[in-house]
Amino acid sequence: MSYFPLLPVVRGKQGVFDATALVGIHSVILSWNMDPSIDRSDLLGFAIKRTTFLTDGTIMEMRWLKGQKRFKANEYDTGFNVNSFSAPFQRFRWSDYSVSPDSDYLYEIFPVTGTPLNLLLLSPIAVPVHTYDQKFLPMEIYINRGVTSALAYYERFKDQHPSEVANQAAYHWLSRGLKESLIAFLSEALPGDSLNIAIYEFHDEEIAVQLSELKNKGVIIQLLYHAGDGTKNTEKKNLSIIKKYNLEGCSIKRTNAKLAHNKFVILVKNNVPVKLWTGSANFSEAAFNFQTNFSVVLEDPIVLQAYQQYYNLLVQDLARGRKNKEIDFIQDQIQSILDNLSPNTKVSKTLFSPLRGDAILEEASSLIKSAQSAVFLSTPFAMDKSLIDSLNSNEERIIEYGLVNTTAKKKIEGQNRSNTRFYTPTRLETYLGRRWDAKMFGNHKIHAKTLIIDPWGENPAILFGSANFSQASCRYNDENMLLVKGNKEIVSVFTTEFIRMFDHYKSRYFINNFFSDDNNQIRYLEDNGSWSDIYFKKTARSHKYRDREVFSGLI
Repeated sequence: MSYFPLLPVVRGKQGVFDATALVGIHSVILSWNMDPSIDRSDLLGFAIKRTTFLTDGTIMEMRWLKGQKRFKANEYDTGFNVNSFSAPFQRFRWSDYSVSPDSDYLYEIFPVTGTPLNLLLLSPIAVPVHTYDQKFLPMEIYINRGVTSALAYYERFKDQHPSEVANQAAYHWLSRGLKESLIAFLSEALPGDSLNIAIYEFHDEEIAVQLSELKNKGVIIQLLYHAGDGTKNTEKKNLSIIKKYNLEGCSIKRTNAKLAHNKFVILVKNNVPVKLWTGSANFSEAAFNFQTNFSVVLEDPIVLQAYQQYYNLLVQDLARGRKNKEIDFIQDQIQSILDNLSPNTKVSKTLFSPLRGDAILEEASSLIKSAQSAVFLSTPFAMDKSLIDSLNSNEERIIEYGLVNTTAKKKIEGQNRSNTRFYTPTRLETYLGRRWDAKMFGNHKIHAKTLIIDPWGENPAILFGSANFSQASCRYNDENMLLVKGNKEIVSVFTTEFIRMFDHYKSRYFINNFFSDDNNQIRYLEDNGSWSDIYFKKTARSHKYRDREVFSGLI
């Protein structure tokens, strides 16, 4: 039972001000706007109060959201974080990453005028929100925190490696249900059931122990793992874990793919596939904790049948054919599975590789070109030229935000223009006179492969899975992707987490590039409304004008 309605996009209005919330499981993205004809000369920002309710409407907690910037007149206020009622946010969106699933919150966004020593809070815009939980969604979605180089990690665990923290508390905080979703999925298998696994990196010992125990209890395990050329270290580590936990008898090498890059598990009961776990996460410490990754769990029978047919092909280790001469070339068989897929409601399209063409890239390019307001792209290791061309072909009014790894940095050169912004993982050593990020344990990477279109619109879409949006992922690798169109709930959940990571690295890029000479310098709020000018100046070279419009729903 919820006190507030469960909606992916919530809107509120108060006089000349309006606000929009994009609702996720662990995150809420708040945006607000105002009539541009109104005088803003004494607008000092916005204060946000959050009230948490129990299911019967009883107030559990009231608190003001906090930031770090303050007015120079109040520079001696104690504490690192300062309440927004005395130091309002001088921007038009703010994110709350401290919400709990399946919970009721009332956000009140107060326009603030007056002077720094005599603030006046105007009537607030009320935005009632109920956060999502797996039980409310057509598929379960798990997205990890994916980074230790963050202030939040440092405040909780200092510079301790997660393995040094008692009760695996740091690991659980970082994974935030991602690894746990796989453990729970595997535990559903009973004696006589089957678990059909396709995995690129099988390096996690806890998962290996669980599979070994399930096998000993009578669960039929079939483990297809990467053993292709050019990645001997991955193959060697896979085989080491398989041997250590006596899984050789149920393991199959996939040698005839450039990368056997899938990460999925099918649960089969009475010879019928009943549940699928899939996503971007390999089975490793880095994947579950240090990289940004996701998994989904779904039970759609049409999708499950296609995955099982695909898996049955993969375990034959068929070679990729260059010419269409023989029926057993794997591309022909995969194409046949996709061509014969029946329509279904939860998933708009299922995509598998390898194929002869570039189906995944073509789908991604088509989505980008169809955008009416926003493109959010997480493409870790590559951005094919077709995607760059599609981004460049969009009208300038479309905001295009992306995340890539440092290895793909050259791919985004020239993309930071107009309303397009791409960032790579960056660490922030110190800021505002204090230590900021904890150490980077493991190999921090953007690893989620997602493309999101128009999350505030009537026809949002998301493409997600294992493929890195490269030609190799279409033609040479084993990959799987899912396209969901029109489901606002799924798109909203994924978007809130994309924005979390985008803003995380965007802020570090900005500070390191523009304040690198003195990150200890305290930066104060403006004591008048001039801070807002760039948000309303359409001709400025900043993306903030369109960011304000899109995030507040003026699409």
